[in-house]
Amino acid sequence: MRERRDKIPKRQFVLLLIIAVPLFAMIFLFSLSTALSEWYMHVIYPVIAIVLSFVSNLLPFSLYDIFLIVAVLLLVRLIVLVIIRKISFSKFLFRLIRFVTVIVVWFYFGWGIAYFREDFYHRNDVVEKKFDPEVFKEFAVRFIDHANLCYTDCVDMDKNDIRSEIESSYRLLHESLRISYPNGKRKPKLMMFETVYSKMGVSGYFGPFLNEIHVNNYSLNFSYPFTLAHEMAHQFGIAKESEANLYGFVVCSSSNDKKIRYSAYVSTIRYVLNDIRRFLPEEYESLASTIRPEIIADLRRNREHWLAARNESLSDMQDRVYDAYLKTNKISSGQANYSEVVGLLISNYDILNPSP
Repeated sequence: MRERRDKIPKRQFVLLLIIAVPLFAMIFLFSLSTALSEWYMHVIYPVIAIVLSFVSNLLPFSLYDIFLIVAVLLLVRLIVLVIIRKISFSKFLFRLIRFVTVIVVWFYFGWGIAYFREDFYHRNDVVEKKFDPEVFKEFAVRFIDHANLCYTDCVDMDKNDIRSEIESSYRLLHESLRISYPNGKRKPKLMMFETVYSKMGVSGYFGPFLNEIHVNNYSLNFSYPFTLAHEMAHQFGIAKESEANLYGFVVCSSSNDKKIRYSAYVSTIRYVLNDIRRFLPEEYESLASTIRPEIIADLRRNREHWLAARNESLSDMQDRVYDAYLKTNKISSGQANYSEVVGLLISNYDILNPSP
């Protein structure tokens, strides 16, 4: 009974607010200033990435997954305690504010400020091309031709070699991509709940709290290099999904390994096909027919592979949650941002992508 009547002293609430309010104000300030966010991601974030990735690489399993489990359990415990009146409402409120402050501040200052950066065009001094049907068709034809040239069988693949090769590509291209290097270490971690993520259709994710990369081993071999390069892009401070797709494509297509180059094209061509269907519907059949049948077969196999694991309820829930998460972080298009890589490719294809 005594604990139920206990209240948090006002001075503790005041102290918490003195700490929390300025931190939230700083996050808000970063959200208003792309220049300040760029400075943070180039000067402060690399140090944070080095420290967090060093800690996370000490253990072979995902610390991020464990972090999420612990955070959820702590929150549930807190709610239960106040419901059964084991703690007073003032204690509940105090602990909830403290909990939210730790999570939000850790997320944004650990990585999330990347959402407030300048877009790719401004960071790389590239002029964004306005949509033009003829320009898009010309790009699509070239892209399909390059994809056809890059086709190779990916049945046998050493993932350790793939990781080393993609890391080498990032090291060679980091100046042209305007990213800091080495920016910590990038060692892919296994997902603790891989089956659940497979049911949601999640092929990979970046854990910002502990600076960890995760790639789903359920993925087919030919998609693995691109997924890994995409998640590495997030670790380098690239928040937008379209830009991470672009970086993944550039890094993989620049590789000397033909399997990695093929992964870049087969993983990206579906976005190109979707835009052809959307913007050039009368050209779709003729353009799609020029794609090698082996590539079409891989695309169909990949779709059937993920559909076989998909749980509709879990997948829809994940889509809604992630869409809301992206929109909350100033990506207005939400999940549709993934497909916006095509516009980036059209504006940058000749600049960043070597001929196959």
